[in-house]
Amino acid sequence: MKMFSKEGVEMVDVKSITRDGERLVIKGKVMGAMTTTILVNPEDCWQAARLLGLRVILCLPLLLAKGFWTSRKKAEG
Repeated sequence: MKMFSKEGVEMVDVKSITRDGERLVIKGKVMGAMTTTILVNPEDCWQAARLLGLRVILCLPLLLAKGFWTSRKKAEG
């Protein structure tokens, strides 16, 4: 999964998200050069949910469905 700035510059390339006990382990590259491992604690997940807000959280299933169908169409065509 890649994340881009509004100018279209690749900022983060997430290679994997796994679990280590209670923490999430995110591995990837930042700015295309620096390999990194990010550890996310349960408290951090809660803070992220608060940043998203209820309206965004409620839209997540729709975003996931759109992403799924778009990726399927690209794979077929």
